[in-house]
Amino acid sequence: MAPVYTAGVSGLFTSFFDVIDNDLIVAKPTLAAATGSSRHALVVDGQLRPVLAFLRALTVPTSVFAAPEDWGASALGERIARAATALATLMTTGVSTAITDNAWSGYQHRFGGNATRAERTAADVDFDSPLMRPAAGGAPPRQGGPSGT
Repeated sequence: MAPVYTAGVSGLFTSFFDVIDNDLIVAKPTLAAATGSSRHALVVDGQLRPVLAFLRALTVPTSVFAAPEDWGASALGERIARAATALATLMTTGVSTAITDNAWSGYQHRFGGNATRAERTAADVDFDSPLMRPAAGGAPPRQGGPSGT
């Protein structure tokens, strides 16, 4: 969901795409959505969809834009349901996996050369490391202290 400011997506939102690897969302099912005033309803298809196309994401045809007057209206819920159904269908077809499996090694990865697709699963993540412990709900290890430990 992209916030809209002065007829375009916000600078913070675009900065996010400036720092991620260009190949990070290749063939990832994506739903384009934005909020803003009703005067900016075309920003999703005019500005957000081209960014997602440049990053080679698989964007569903239905986009969602919500103006302040849309919040709480049943029509917004219907648009979200239609777009979510399209996204869920795209995610369950396996199309994105087929695309990345066939073409991933051919992309020039900015941070890893011609990297192969990651073979790791969620089970391979070490949630007991100092970095991941807080994310998993545990306390980070204590650093220093009076005794120097």
